[in-house]
Amino acid sequence: MAIRDDGGLHVSASRYDAAHAETVIAELEEQYAAGEIERHAYLEKKRGLVRLFLKATTQPKKRRRYVENHDGD
Repeated sequence: MAIRDDGGLHVSASRYDAAHAETVIAELEEQYAAGEIERHAYLEKKRGLVRLFLKATTQPKKRRRYVENHDGD
């Protein structure tokens, strides 16, 4: 029995699917319009879904801070 699998993970294996996020956001909008959920719950859920959608559709780059003195003097 092999301990490690030789097959690698697909690039999108660990990323959240943007199409799924869009679908869930649309369902959330329908639930809110029908009055099935409260405003606070709607806003909390939508905030999380928008973050997931942004993570799935963008690739932010880390910025390095300029440090003039590396010694701490």
